Amino acid sequence: MIIEILLGLTIIYSIIISCLIVAALKRINQYENFIIKFQQIIEYSTERMKSIDVLGHYESDDETGFFFTQLKDLQLLLNDLFETEEENEKDKEKK
Repeated sequence: MIIEILLGLTIIYSIIISCLIVAALKRINQYENFIIKFQQIIEYSTERMKSIDVLGHYESDDETGFFFTQLKDLQLLLNDLFETEEENEKDKEKK
């Protein structure tokens, strides 16, 4: 009798834990997609700003140059956050 109760509680516990893990993975995927979209926006903004400032006058200015450097630092931070497919292929070639 006690074994059946413990077995039933274990099964219920396993089902609850599985549901919590699935919900957590869905949330992680949502956050990852949000960060990837944010990274793409920053990358596009950087490319667009560089195309506007072809001669480099704004980037070398103190006031607007600060924005250029902060945007570049943010892009590097986001690029380091995720592994890209190219890095994975390079690692495979090294091995």
